[in-house]
Amino acid sequence: MIGFRSLCLAGSLLIFSGAALSGSHASPQGPPPPAPAAGAPQESPVAKLTPDDIATGKQIFAAQCAGCHGFDGSGQLGPNLHGVGARRGDAGIFSVVRNGTGAMPPVMSLNDQRVWQVVGFVRTLGDAGPMEAAKGDPVKGEAVYDANGCAVCHAIGMSGGGVGPQLTTVGRARPPKYFYDFLRDPGKNPPPGYELVRVVTKDGHEVTGIRVAEDTYTIVLRDVGEHFHSFDKTNLKTIEPQPGKTVMPSYGNLSATDMDNLVAYLSSLKGAQ
Repeated sequence: MIGFRSLCLAGSLLIFSGAALSGSHASPQGPPPPAPAAGAPQESPVAKLTPDDIATGKQIFAAQCAGCHGFDGSGQLGPNLHGVGARRGDAGIFSVVRNGTGAMPPVMSLNDQRVWQVVGFVRTLGDAGPMEAAKGDPVKGEAVYDANGCAVCHAIGMSGGGVGPQLTTVGRARPPKYFYDFLRDPGKNPPPGYELVRVVTKDGHEVTGIRVAEDTYTIVLRDVGEHFHSFDKTNLKTIEPQPGKTVMPSYGNLSATDMDNLVAYLSSLKGAQ
């Protein structure tokens, strides 16, 4: 989720294009085999990876992807990647890593060869198997969701706020354990892009919010009321990240039944099937 970041040598480029090297001597037994038909499927570069390539892919994954997807690919902030090879295919995984998707930014720090090595490792993760079942009542959980004002910050479909992450399909990739942990301590592992920052201007004005954009000269924050605040850094006294803090409150005070039901409701959010 890693997030979930060298071009190959000339020989690899030939593999990517589907070209084949002819032998150094013509066979006396007959003409050479015909060229592949136009549009014929090409072999994935993953098929040419060596065990050392897969090991390198695992190391890259651990360094750049495990923070969101877990070291075993089972998902944390990012989705569970087990079985993703069967769902997306090698080219699909490569495209997600290279171009990003949804909340995951494109990984531009890796050249193509390194990305294929990561794809090769991800392909070893196998099938996800059945996801842990939530034990609460999702209908009652929706009532808990509404009663606690979750829609003020989160959208499901076209309804709700935009301060927090979109939840329309959150149940597809997050196991119930993730929801229990996050609801009790949302500041421990805030979703990427939702970390809090506190700024203090030189005249003493303070604003804390989610960092929306930042460059050498300016920083833009969005507060819980969805108001945007743009600051010229030359006018700021301090810019302080707020680790362990989030605009989302803890729901650890919910009863065990309400927590089970809320988790069941969030687990049920899988969008159009």
